[in-house]
Amino acid sequence: MVSVFSENLRVYNAQQFRQSLLDPNPTNIYLTFGRSTPWSNDAAPPQANSSVTVFNDVWYRMLGAKQISGNDVRHAIPRNDWTANTSYAAYDHCTCSLMMYTPNVKFFVLTTDWNVYKCLGNNSGGLSTVMPTQLLTNTAVEESDGYIWKYMYTLTAEERIRFMTDSYIPVQTLSLDNNTLQWRVQEDAVDGSIEAIKITNAGTGYTNSSNLIVTVTGDGSGANAIARINSTSNTISSIVMVDKGRSYTFADVTISDGGGTNAAARVMISPPGGHGSDPLRELGGSYLIFNPRVRSLEEGKLAGVNDFRQIAIIQDPVEESTGNTATKSVYSQLLTLTVSSGSDNYIHDEIVYQGGSISTASFTGIVIEWDSGNNQLKLSETTGTPTSATITGNTSATARVVESVTDKELVSQSGQLLYIDYVQPIVRAVDQTEDYKIVFEF
Repeated sequence: MVSVFSENLRVYNAQQFRQSLLDPNPTNIYLTFGRSTPWSNDAAPPQANSSVTVFNDVWYRMLGAKQISGNDVRHAIPRNDWTANTSYAAYDHCTCSLMMYTPNVKFFVLTTDWNVYKCLGNNSGGLSTVMPTQLLTNTAVEESDGYIWKYMYTLTAEERIRFMTDSYIPVQTLSLDNNTLQWRVQEDAVDGSIEAIKITNAGTGYTNSSNLIVTVTGDGSGANAIARINSTSNTISSIVMVDKGRSYTFADVTISDGGGTNAAARVMISPPGGHGSDPLRELGGSYLIFNPRVRSLEEGKLAGVNDFRQIAIIQDPVEESTGNTATKSVYSQLLTLTVSSGSDNYIHDEIVYQGGSISTASFTGIVIEWDSGNNQLKLSETTGTPTSATITGNTSATARVVESVTDKELVSQSGQLLYIDYVQPIVRAVDQTEDYKIVFEF
């Protein structure tokens, strides 16, 4: 016996993850960024991996960390922009959810009006030539090309800016009335409705539409449909729902009279709750889009100069000062040395060291930022422990005495690595915001 899990399991796992960030005592995850030193080819970073070695390297080269809150995360689905002359898949209640929700099965679309529609009928696999535009909340609409579309929701301006990418769009099921059409769609959905009937055999010899009878039988009630005849081929061309009925979990359809024979069709029963009642599950929202933003200096914790090439998401890092799980919005992971006054200056990205030379140094680090006004060196990629001795710049030859040390704010190698990416250099500036869009698939 071969078992199978449902797409709902993936959606559930995504929901649990997001909910963990919204709980009163949330899971604490942080976007981290680091590595000021170049790749061997900055234009083509190497492939990241999730090994222990890489995790250790993330901490070694980390510059800072920004907390990701529940409001920075949304469920998502693949983005399928409606394109003319494309054949779209139609919803089918008999199709295994793992097949229906694979990214290459495009049974819903995003239009240029930022509306999302579910395809309930595709004219027997024909091409879609008419972009759906209707905003009816209580029924699906058949366009002139034979496609049947069900309006689901419209992306808001915030959703488009923060949680839409070239490949994904946000999705949610509303729990409260937010005065949008989506709420009306959810409220108007009819459980066990039949909004489309698929022709499986067009039959032959149909000439008289006046006495053509379509009969739906099943455990629900109220479904009523009529059939159209192709007068050229004398076949059944389509079946149109007059009343979608309700409460069906199974149903059969028969086509009789009309002068022809052998026509056959199959009903398409809505998911539990009805089409549009639960967009998150109906469209397979088993992805999460993260949109953390790093703004300027973030409370003075982050360097406003230099660049970085490595981003990661880490769960439950630990504070150096308290030994507790990190909960603050932002942390600096730079070692800060306050040094004696002088006229010479250190240089960004140079190696500084204590000892006779770099090769024999007891302490080394890379200069991320030199604050000449406050005589402060902010260092990354440090090795050893600094002392109250002279620290020398390997390139600038600047030599000053260390007067005090401010430690990194997070315990290295703490927490769990959830995500890692190597990127081309991102240059920081004091007046910019870095806007990240990271997608998790569950």
